[in-house]
Formats: sequence, C-alpha cells, structure tokens
Amino acid sequence: MKCKLNVAVMIIAMCMITTATHAQSSNLRIRFRVPFPFTVENATFAAGEYEVTQQAHFILAFRNVENQTVIYEHVQPAGSRKKADVRARADFHRYGGTYFLVAISDGSRQSTYDLDRSRKEVQLGDQGPMRQPEVVSVLSNGTAATADIGK
Repeated sequence: MKCKLNVAVMIIAMCMITTATHAQSSNLRIRFRVPFPFTVENATFAAGEYEVTQQAHFILAFRNVENQTVIYEHVQPAGSRKKADVRARADFHRYGGTYFLVAISDGSRQSTYDLDRSRKEVQLGDQGPMRQPEVVSVLSNGTAATADIGK
C-alpha cells in the first residue's frame, strides 16, 4: 500500500513539474503595429499597436496597447513549416479593404500559430470560386508586405 502511495505521489509531482516547465517556456510576447482595422475570429480591432502573449497552451491574448482591450483566442500550431521565417509577424487575409488575422509568429517554428477563420471571412471566400484573398504580412516594426496566396 505504501509503495502504491509513493508511486502515485511521484506521478503527480512529475506532472506538476512538467506543467510548470511548459508554462515557464511559453513566454511568447510579440508587439506589432497594424496600419489597418482587422478581425480576429469574430472580434474587430482598430488600426493600432498590439501585444500578443501566450496565456496557456494554445491560448493567446491579443491586447490593444492604447486602450488595453484584450481578447483571448484559441490557436493551433501552424499547418506549414514554411510559415516560420525568423521574423516576428502577423499574417492577414485581405478581401478588398477587409483584413482577417490568420497567423501570428515570433519567427520561430515553435511559436507560429494559425487562427480559425471568422464567419465573415468564410462568407467572403464563398462568394465565388475565383475569390482568393491576398496575404498581407505585418512585421513587428509595422512594415506591411503583400503576396499572392498561391506563392
């Protein structure tokens, strides 16, 4: 009985140490200036400076630096290894003048995340088979670069 109790205590201790180590290693902090209004899933943000931090495993906090508005979003690891390119950036899909945040990265593969598409983006994309978004990347210094989605 005492042996089983010791084993149980050891397993619990190992789980707690692993969780604490993971929490300490998730120090994601990205700050960037977005020159246009955009949507994160179903919340709309004004142009401005934002800080993204990792709150928990696959949960990111998006905070407007000016007015301190915060939303929390579930993310998943980036679907493509090509997305990590050593630069901190936020990737957007643009349909006309409407922007949707689709990915965030601190430049490393371990901290490159995809966000779910919003209902509005899905509707815009479904308006026609030829309706492809442009991909716009905003670097941490506020520089925006546009590329075709197929590139």
